[in-house]
Parts: sequence; C-alpha cells; structure tokens
Amino acid sequence: MPVEIINGLGIYYELSGGGEPLVFVHGYTGDITDWRYQLPAFAPTHRVLLIDNRGHGRSEASPDRAAYSVFQIADDVEALVAATGFDRYHLVGHSMGGAVAQEIAIGSPGRLLSLTLEDTSDNFNTRRQEVADYFAARIRLEEQQGMPAVADMPKLVPPHHMPVERTAETDRRLAGMSVDAYLGAWQGLEGWDGTTERAKNIAAPTMVICGALDAPSLVEGSRFLAATIPGAMLEIVPEAAHSPQFERPEIFNAALRRHLDRNAAVAAK
Repeated sequence: MPVEIINGLGIYYELSGGGEPLVFVHGYTGDITDWRYQLPAFAPTHRVLLIDNRGHGRSEASPDRAAYSVFQIADDVEALVAATGFDRYHLVGHSMGGAVAQEIAIGSPGRLLSLTLEDTSDNFNTRRQEVADYFAARIRLEEQQGMPAVADMPKLVPPHHMPVERTAETDRRLAGMSVDAYLGAWQGLEGWDGTTERAKNIAAPTMVICGALDAPSLVEGSRFLAATIPGAMLEIVPEAAHSPQFERPEIFNAALRRHLDRNAAVAAK
C-alpha cells in the first residue's frame, strides 16, 4: 500500500499514468475516490497523483485537532509532491482542497503549470452563515450521538446527478471517519483567513469551476475568485451541486482537459 511518512503521519496516495504531473486534492471528509472518474480520463496523458489528506481515507489521523489547518494540509501536499519527484505540475483542488490549492499557488507560484479550483471559495468563515449553521449542527450531533448519526444527516446541498451507490459510499466513509480529523479539519477550514485580499496574487493560469446548484456561498465565492485572479476562467456546470467531477464528470473532464491542454508545458515553450 503506497504510504509516505509526511510531517510525521502516514499519508496514503496513488500514482498512475505518464506525462505531465497532475495532482488532485479532495475536499473536507473526502478521499481519493472522489476522483474516480478523473483517473481513467487523465492517466493516459498525465502522471496523476491522488492524495488522501491527513485524517481522511486511508491516511493517518493526528489526535491533535489543531494539526488540520489549511496551511498544514498544503504543506503535506507539497511535501508528498516533492517526494514523488515532481518539479512543475498541474494542481486541482476541490472545496477544502481548493483552499489548500490557493495557498500552494500563492506560496509556491513557480511550481504550478496550471491551477483548477472546484466548488471552493476565498473564505469559509462564519460570514457564510448557511454553511456555518449546517456544520455547527453536525458537530453538535457528533458530540451527542457520534459519527454514524452525522452521516445520516440530510445533505446541505442535495446531489442531483449523484449515483445512489455513491451517496451510500460517502455516508459509510463519513461514519468511519476519525472524530479528531472531522472536527479538526472543519475548525482548520473555518479558521482559515482566506484569500480575499490575496487571490489577486495568484499567478498560475487558473480555471474556476463550480456546480450551478451548489450552496449560494460557494457559487458566490467561486465567482469572486474568477473575477479576482488575473486571467482566470470561470466554468459553471449546469445541473450539478457540490461535486461536478462526480455528478457531471463528462462536463467536468472536458473543461479540465481544455485547461490542461491550454497550459501544457510543451505548448508554453
């Protein structure tokens, strides 16, 4: 099983294909299976790295709930990318992974061939009230009844084209998640200062892609990023909510393919 010790924790990853490096970073409570429809589409043309963030999937969970900040996860990703031997690479981040990807883009601008921000925002703090209220309710439920009860809660944004079996799979995954990772990662995301004042400094060629039916705060955040990052392109995926890569993979993959092709290193020479 491919595990690398990164910042003291065993981080699970999968590396496939050949070509320019392409790194996918999943969101809060996700894992590498979130990219199930992207791996076969892009491994024939790219060296694809999928990562389970600390405390997610098959990666080790720290018992320290303060160890799940956006900056810490970004450092994990960069350390694992370095361990795989990647130099410059394309980076895709979904939701919380989009926050991580923004910090990498700002902190290591020369490393990215391109940046894709999916269903994310410049800020996840409590000013986005409907998200804050939902997660506060989930945390109260976890404290009272445990993670299986959290998994049974109605979704914040009901999926529209999500296969039924995938919804059941994600519920099982959430029910088995470490409480420390669940609470720590949300606290880390909510406590992130965001990039509202810094997104303008992102230099990598950027595509922002978002489901049209996602939470209004995330659609708003995606539009802000697209308008603020110099030269960024915005793609809105119809009839998709928070996970277009799973709900409408044919549209998501086509948009990502165009973005990667436009910004291939060989094309830039």
